Order: sequence, then C-alpha cells, then structure tokens
Amino acid sequence: MKAIFSRLRPSKKLVVILSAALSVSAASGGAAVYVGRDKLMARLAEPSPSGLECTTIRTLKLDHNGQRWVRMHVKTDRASGPDRIRTALRVTGALSQKEKADLYQVVVLDAAGPEERAAVRGAAIGAEVLFGPGPQSVTGMEEPFRASYNDGTANAAGMFHGKIVRLQLDDVRALMSAMEDRSLCIDPSAAATEGAGADEAAEAPAGH
Repeated sequence: MKAIFSRLRPSKKLVVILSAALSVSAASGGAAVYVGRDKLMARLAEPSPSGLECTTIRTLKLDHNGQRWVRMHVKTDRASGPDRIRTALRVTGALSQKEKADLYQVVVLDAAGPEERAAVRGAAIGAEVLFGPGPQSVTGMEEPFRASYNDGTANAAGMFHGKIVRLQLDDVRALMSAMEDRSLCIDPSAAATEGAGADEAAEAPAGH
C-alpha cells in the first residue's frame, strides 16, 4: 500500500494513509500551522460565506477495494485562503449530494496554475477537503472531514508558497452551516455535452 495524500500533515490522533489508487497526491511544500480558533474563525467569517465561483477541471471516480472514491479538481481566480477553503467545502457538500461515495476529495487550484493531473500536488494546491461520510470505513480516517488551505497568495505561475492552515471539525461544521449557496463549480465539459445534445435534437428529422 502506498501512502497518498501525504502532503496532508494530520493531527496527532490521525494519520491519513490511503491507497495508491489516488497516488497523484504528493507532499505539501509548506509546513502545517495551527492557529487559535477565535483568530481563525474571525478570518473565515469574512464576506462570501459560500466561497467563490469556480470552474471544474476534472472529476475522477474510482473504485477501490469495494469502495467508491470521487476526486474533483477545481480552480478559482486569485482567491484568498479563506475563500478557497469555503469554496472547497461548498463544492464537497454539493458533490456529496450528487454522487454517492465513501470518500470525496476536492482540490482548489489557482486559475494560473497547472491543470495536468500529475501536476496537482504540493505548491499547486490552494485548498483541499477530504470528506468521508462514514470515516471509520476509510483506513486511517477517524473524523469525517480533513480541511486545509495555503495562506499564501498565488504567484504568476499559480503556485502557493505560504503555510498550511488546518481547520478543526467544529470550524468546518460552522462554516458549512453558514453557507447560503450549495452549488458545484461551472463544468465546461458538461456544458459542451449538453450543447452537443441540443444541436443533435434540433437537426433530427421531424417525426423522429
């Protein structure tokens, strides 16, 4: 078994070790920093409680040892760390309503960052959420949520070089309960598919 999501620096009570089926994740470029809850929540209680508009890059659906894992990579444009994590949490919630899975992962990238699947790692990641509805069924995941964001600003190449801020479970719940919007990101591939279907219907001969 290969440890994945190893860039997440877990709490002392939790070491998230998952399978090589999601092996594109890698070590984070920044050390984790734990901040006081009051200070963190004050920063996260800024405008846009539901996060920002975002665009879906890809959605991966994987079966592993009888479990279903869904991973989504999305991007936002020049968002702050708190906005990125709110966006990731919103999308995770919406994704869990749309897809049934044992584990969900949402990764937020900068609009200027790399989009290739193998490049979604380390400093390219602006925020990330792992959600396991039944955490005991996922090896090493004792809590339903693991949420973190990079507090740095993306550079011209869309890379983040700040420190990693991790949210506690109570903070995650508070943020999600305050959300007014529960939507997914804009998905260009889905829009293209719907457009192609509409064109085919319009071109179909009468009576068919």
